[in-house]
Amino acid sequence: MKRIQWIFGLFIMTLLWQACHEDTQKKEKTTQNKNHLNIPESGIESMMEENTSKIIEGTQGSVVVTVGEVTRKKADISIKRNDRILDERLIKEHDQMTFDYESNTYIVELKNIKKPLIGAGTAEISIKLQ
Repeated sequence: MKRIQWIFGLFIMTLLWQACHEDTQKKEKTTQNKNHLNIPESGIESMMEENTSKIIEGTQGSVVVTVGEVTRKKADISIKRNDRILDERLIKEHDQMTFDYESNTYIVELKNIKKPLIGAGTAEISIKLQ
């Protein structure tokens, strides 16, 4: 009977140790991701409709790319960090704009514009590390 109690006590102590240790591992992972964006070396591409915004992963919502009005040749693109506009321009297809985040420079390129006669236009953008 004592053997069963001893094994049960050992099992409970193991569970408690794992629960405490797992919590510290999660905290370490969240602090490591603060200093870089989750953008692969090849970059990311996104098709955005006009008057929409996207949060860039890895910034906890602090960096937002917004596509404003889209015409047949140009698109209004703005980059905000903590609700402060870093850069806002009306750019043509294949033009670029840059922004800095945590001492890294990133390039936003307008790859393609699609504007139907009626309805909202779309802009294909690419973001990559310079």
